[in-house]
Order: sequence, then C-alpha cells, then structure tokens
Amino acid sequence: MSTEPLVSVVIPVLNGKRHLEACMASVLDQTYRNIEVVVSDNASTDGTAGTVRSFEDSRVRILPNPAEQLSLPANWARGIAAAKGELVKIVCHDDLLFPDCLAVQTELLLRYPTAVLAGARRRIIDDQDDVLIKARGLGHLTKPGGMQVVDGGALARACTRAGANLLGEPASVLIRRSALPEPLFDARWLYAIDFDFYLRCLQRSDAVLDSRVLCSFRVSPHQLSAALATGQARELKALFSDLARRYPEHVSDPDVRLGTTRARLLATARRVLYGYMRTRAIIARWRSPESLVSEQ
Repeated sequence: MSTEPLVSVVIPVLNGKRHLEACMASVLDQTYRNIEVVVSDNASTDGTAGTVRSFEDSRVRILPNPAEQLSLPANWARGIAAAKGELVKIVCHDDLLFPDCLAVQTELLLRYPTAVLAGARRRIIDDQDDVLIKARGLGHLTKPGGMQVVDGGALARACTRAGANLLGEPASVLIRRSALPEPLFDARWLYAIDFDFYLRCLQRSDAVLDSRVLCSFRVSPHQLSAALATGQARELKALFSDLARRYPEHVSDPDVRLGTTRARLLATARRVLYGYMRTRAIIARWRSPESLVSEQ
C-alpha cells in the first residue's frame, strides 16, 4: 500500500509574504487530509521562507531557492516536478481554498475515472478580502447545484465562444498527474498559460465540472494578471485560432470571431476594474490614520 499522499498542492510564490500565511492555512485546514504541500519559492526577498517554516506541519515542503529567479512557468513546473501525489493542484500564494475543496474534487475524480480534471467555480475577492463576486466560472457548462462531465473538445468550444477561460485560475482545478502534458507549459502564452495547460491535459479526455464555489481568487491592481490585462485579448485571439486548428470538429472560424469580440469586451471590463481598485487603494491610503498624522 502506497504511503505517498494522494493529493499534492503546489504553491508557487515570489515575494508573497503578505497573503501566503492565509493561503497555506486554507490548504492545511482541508477536511481531506491525505495531502502534501509543496512551496516553490522563486528566490523571494521578503521573508517568504520564514512564513513557510512557521507552519510546523510534516505535510509541508519548501523547495530550495533557485540559483536565480525563474520565469513564472518554470517555477510552476519546478513545483509540479517535485510533487508526489497522483492528483495535483496549483494554488497561487494569494488565493484561498474553501475547507471542502480537496474533498469534493478528489471524490469527483475517483468517481469518474475517465475525467482527468475536476473544475469548480470560485469567489472573487480583493486585496482586503472583500468579496467582489460571489460565484464565477464555468458559464453555462453546469446548472446551479449541478455537475457535468465534458470532453476537451466541447470545453474548448465553450471557452472560445465565451471569450474566456471558463475553468478559471489554477486553484479552481484538480488534475491527474497521468494527464500532465509534455512540456507542461507553452512558452507562447502569458495571460493564457493556465487555460492552454488545462486544454492540453484534456486533449483526449474529460473534465468533471461542479457548480459549487470551492475557492477564492484574489484580484489586485498590483498582481501579474493586472500587468498583462492590456494584451490579454490579443493573446486569446491567437489561442482561439490555435484551438480551431486543434479541434476542427468543435471550434469554427465564427466561434473564433465571436470569442475574440467577447474577449475584447472582457479585457476592457478588467482594465476598468483594476483602475477602480487602484483609485480605491489611493483613497484608502490618503484616509489612513498614518496619512492624517503626517499631514498635521
């Protein structure tokens, strides 16, 4: 009988001390216990390693710092390579898992052996943990309170037509190690790196999608996705065209045109959101007690 953990949670981090403790606590407090937590610290300089080591839990491993800072996909890949579990989840250092996330998704993958990926919806929160959107993701692929098994081609078409990654960020999915592609990540994509990764895992397989909200994704005007917002529609257009070549029986040229239009609209909405959040942060600092004292 194997003594290895069934589930590996990989937490890639670069100078993420502010939110890392809450992230790790949400992973270690899972109702499903047969896990390991692999922290891939990308040469942080803010005391991140100390935060990791403050968790006296034998399930936690922190990888040695690389000789020099790695690219985001290289650091993600380093964490996955060190993982031992049959099922793998990436959780970025500022995101959170609901307590039953791993229990629900592990049970789904055990129940549906043809599925290599379990997906869920997520809650959107801001830098102060305020809830911006209570439930996001999966589009019309599931009904409220429902679950559905979807093949990779159907999912590629649904995402293309929606102009978005309906599966969401890495914390939203749990993946079988046996389905991991080679190479893990395609260097052509920045904003869509996770989206393309999921679809290559699903090339000839199914996903099981659950409409429950099982994690929180944090948005901040300072994070990488905000920096990439201006180029995301252009990148998604290229990815949708690539999907039409990969799945010609599912994704058509009209699907690509529709998805590109919707991606542009969504990119504009994200830029507005990030602008609003930057303005709100400036106002909050201006109203802070420290700021008022300094003006007196």
